[in-house]
Amino acid sequence: MCANELVPEGEGACAHRGSPQLERDPLGGVRYDMRASRARRCATPLAAAVCALALIPIRGSGQAPPSARAQVVWHWFGGCAGTDSLVLEFHVDGTMVYSATFPLCQMRHADIRPEPQQRVLTFHFDAAPHRFGRQYRALEPEPITGNVWEAGRRQTAVVLGVSFATAERVLLNTRHAARPDRPARSEWIRGLELITRPVRRN
Repeated sequence: MCANELVPEGEGACAHRGSPQLERDPLGGVRYDMRASRARRCATPLAAAVCALALIPIRGSGQAPPSARAQVVWHWFGGCAGTDSLVLEFHVDGTMVYSATFPLCQMRHADIRPEPQQRVLTFHFDAAPHRFGRQYRALEPEPITGNVWEAGRRQTAVVLGVSFATAERVLLNTRHAARPDRPARSEWIRGLELITRPVRRN
């Protein structure tokens, strides 16, 4: 179990003990929670599956072919302070329950360096698991945790990995393409919307 452990990027769950927790970044927002509390979120095997998915490393510049290393792609956080920003919002039945702003910028693949620990945006809301599919029989609302992380980099967007899980089961693993030039909206489950939009500069 991961009861007292944190997992650095690129290693399996429960692989490393004693790593420091991620510090809060000054992103602001509603119900913002950037704590890398994998000790709590990895407490059960199914929750650990969500953590493991979020920790799958993006292909590093040393592994990419020369043509890919030269590509200029969109990337979030690392090395992007003071550049463009995106607002991320999550809505439940029309009510915004989470909002955060994060930096993003264009960089060559070869210039992107992996961070010691992958950044994960975490938020919480209540919903009936049955909303995620008929295979989930629970009809009463339960606490659900959402995680968002950088899952890919494109020339036109940052690809965000998105997962939803209760304390006992993973409900959904999916992706959202966050565009730097215009709003993007994903509604995988009716009434549950993730929206990203660029921050306008004054």
